[in-house]
Amino acid sequence: MASHRTTARGVLLLLLIGVFTGTASAATPEFPDPTGFPVVGNVTYTNDWHDPRPGGWHEGNDLMSVRHQPAVAFEGGWVEKWSQPKGPVPSCMLVLHGKSGYEYWYIHLNNDEGPDNDNKAGCSKAYAPGLDYHDHVSRGQLVGFVGDSGDANGIQPHLHFEVHEPNGTPINPFEHLHDAKHLLFPRLRPGLGDITVTLNGAKIVDKTSTTMTVRTKRVVVAPLGLSFINRRTVTLAVPADADVQRKGASGFTTADVSSAQVGERTRVSTPAFAPTWTQQKATAESLTAAKIVLLG
Repeated sequence: MASHRTTARGVLLLLLIGVFTGTASAATPEFPDPTGFPVVGNVTYTNDWHDPRPGGWHEGNDLMSVRHQPAVAFEGGWVEKWSQPKGPVPSCMLVLHGKSGYEYWYIHLNNDEGPDNDNKAGCSKAYAPGLDYHDHVSRGQLVGFVGDSGDANGIQPHLHFEVHEPNGTPINPFEHLHDAKHLLFPRLRPGLGDITVTLNGAKIVDKTSTTMTVRTKRVVVAPLGLSFINRRTVTLAVPADADVQRKGASGFTTADVSSAQVGERTRVSTPAFAPTWTQQKATAESLTAAKIVLLG
């Protein structure tokens, strides 16, 4: 008959298993929340995790976008820049080591000099200006630009985005992307000072005596002069001293917000400010209009 006695050695083994199992569980941090969606602007994506690819399983999600759209830090952490020279077109990628312990891979960053697929820039225009190896970045900070480098050459520009647990295991990013916050503009690196955000080609969808709601088209961020497509609805506070002008056949004339018409085009600029997370999300009235040009 088999014995069911637990020896002292067996007890010790069970205790050690329990200790190490508990330690392993405790060492896996919770996923960070909130996070910033890794591409600023309009993208489309599906749950293509583990779809078959020529090189094996697809270990991330492809965020289909347009060339030169800003890529931003999913959470705060530090970065590594990588260039993979294998193949006819180098692959430009970035690894973000998050403060939480999770790791994020940004692949197919931009390698084009101009607006088309010219493959002339190498990886010199893949990353945010001034971003260095091991630099620390904050959530929502500009880290690079969407492209089609590497084996994505010649197809629609997109960001291949991967999430890795602290032990290196890749996990499906889809639900985390779904929960991430979509941003109106990226934060710039420290040292560049305050920024100004201009909404070009916007259309007025609503207004009150103190607010204006617009449907954006293109966003411009100074001082870097970033210009990118981002279509979304934004409600700005309009103070009494806002500079409002109307463009007519003979030039610009002074106007007031009461003359603005729903449906007309406009260009709206903010004053210079140090951006907050709330302003990056464009929460209603978190941004202020300093200058409004009514374009009819």
